[in-house]
Amino acid sequence: MSLFGKKSRSERFEELAAQHERAVYLTCLRMMSNREDALDCAQEAMLNAYRAFDRVEEEAACKAWFVKIAHNVCVDQLRKRRNIVSLDSLREDGYDPADEKSLSPYARLEEKERMQLLKEAVADLSDEQRSMIVLRDFRNMSYEEIGEMLNVPLGTVKSRIKRAREKIKKILLQKTELFSADSVIENEGRQK
Repeated sequence: MSLFGKKSRSERFEELAAQHERAVYLTCLRMMSNREDALDCAQEAMLNAYRAFDRVEEEAACKAWFVKIAHNVCVDQLRKRRNIVSLDSLREDGYDPADEKSLSPYARLEEKERMQLLKEAVADLSDEQRSMIVLRDFRNMSYEEIGEMLNVPLGTVKSRIKRAREKIKKILLQKTELFSADSVIENEGRQK
């Protein structure tokens, strides 16, 4: 029996797509760094998903399937363009470096500089490492989910994420006036 009973293919797809469109968009936003590119990639991902929809077998696996398609579309676009990926969308997804209104102008400038340095550090990662950091630290996927999605062994996922974090840490620690070793290590420990 079909996963969705007697609904048409289009109705079944529309039902699932509505449930997972936010995850698709946020994945694209993290990977592409700006809304326009993210919207284009999300639209392409949904089109690709519709074309391959007959291959979905389990409802439980649908979110990972949609996110994987979105991830692959973004990686393809990044390979074509080799653009720098930024993390401007952190704020769009709830990041708030304390209430900025209560921060002094100097503290706001310092926070802006920290965010710019973080963007640059993530942009310096390989596409592969950037993808894993986005999936793990911004999409909150487990190591196992990332391994399944990218068809990579669990140990490889863990080692690539560890190397990516070490590279980011090294870059951040070069700016000791903005980041202390303790704050970078503390934040790194929270991500595990």
